[in-house]
Amino acid sequence: MAQAGAKLIWSPQSNLVLYGQTTQIPLALKQGIAVSLGVDWNPTGSDDIFQELRIAAKVNEEQFAGAIPKANWIPMVTENPAKALALSDKIGTLVVGLKADITVLASQAPDITDSLLKTHLQDVQMVWVGGELLYGTDAVVQAVKPDLCEPLLVHGSSKRICVKDTKSSAPKSDQTKQQIQSILQANMTNLAPLVP
Repeated sequence: MAQAGAKLIWSPQSNLVLYGQTTQIPLALKQGIAVSLGVDWNPTGSDDIFQELRIAAKVNEEQFAGAIPKANWIPMVTENPAKALALSDKIGTLVVGLKADITVLASQAPDITDSLLKTHLQDVQMVWVGGELLYGTDAVVQAVKPDLCEPLLVHGSSKRICVKDTKSSAPKSDQTKQQIQSILQANMTNLAPLVP
């Protein structure tokens, strides 16, 4: 893999559920393979990337004897996936000229990596895509986009999501979250809830 320049996307939760074991990440790192962390499909994977990070950290501690360095966790969910998708010239790092996809999280610990590993969905404060705020806490989104985005409750935390795109001429870009959800529920009676 290393000689071919291959990238590795690791989904430990699904690996453990399906196979009772997971990829030998220490070996991949020793060979210089870039490792990203990803959530696999719904039946066996984590519900979100934060849960997957906690599973990975537990595997690292219990099975890998801490072989994944602390400094690797943030790149595994930012710049490494961008490189794996050949999009590092557009996303993955905060530098001038890239797309400005930014997620802001509430601090859970003084150390940034420790904080990331303690993060849950309700701790997401803002999500910017292409420099535009599209999701975040109710107060923040209302301050930036008053009454333009729809309310959403995530684990008891009041959020807002901006689905309707008034700048786009693409078909259905003017649909709201509520409209999309109603269409899905009308056509898929066993649809899972949108949020926990």
